[in-house]
Amino acid sequence: MCVLCCVVLCWVQKKRHRQLRTILCGRCRSLSHGQMVTAVCGHGGYPGGKQFVSAEELREKLSHLCHEKVLIVKLVDIIDFNGSFLARIRDLAGANPIILVITKIDLLPKGTDLNCIGDWVVEATTKKKLNVISIHLTSSKPLVGIAGVISKIQKEKKVRDVYILGSANVGKSAFVNALLKMMSLKDPVAAAARKYKPMQSAVPGTILGPIEIESFLGGGVR
Repeated sequence: MCVLCCVVLCWVQKKRHRQLRTILCGRCRSLSHGQMVTAVCGHGGYPGGKQFVSAEELREKLSHLCHEKVLIVKLVDIIDFNGSFLARIRDLAGANPIILVITKIDLLPKGTDLNCIGDWVVEATTKKKLNVISIHLTSSKPLVGIAGVISKIQKEKKVRDVYILGSANVGKSAFVNALLKMMSLKDPVAAAARKYKPMQSAVPGTILGPIEIESFLGGGVR
């Protein structure tokens, strides 16, 4: 296949997946087109390959958080609350404030009493003895609860960096994309950051490590 044909084919694929204004690496491009790519061992990923990353390596990259003043936004999947609640999160967070975001509430059965769900989450979280300053029930695709999270982040961020943490497939990329989408309406920095938004796919461990995104007028990264 000639170079021109490859370029045209790539353009057609990006247009089909609505990615013409999105910058993608080779791995993200493969994932977005349905290919299975190696990820994180023990968290739904494949056990080998040159792109393999261990959970210990990821934890090591975040070990500095407990020694710094940061704001942590922790994501937990409502469908797998205990399974997606990061083990040893207190070792990473230290005494830093945590905004707890419960994701995927749209997957709950219709008629579910969200007030009861909220009360249950508060009770379950209290037992973990973390410095949780607020809890939000969200769904990223319809942007449910996202405005409340943004408001709390902007109130608590001050001069601190913001870190969004969560286990594999908890919905970090979808949440960040929803956050940037809503923030971009008023914040030009967030609007510019949408060009580099994280990739979403059905493969657990799509994001292999920390991603830094300038997304606030007053500074602050993820």
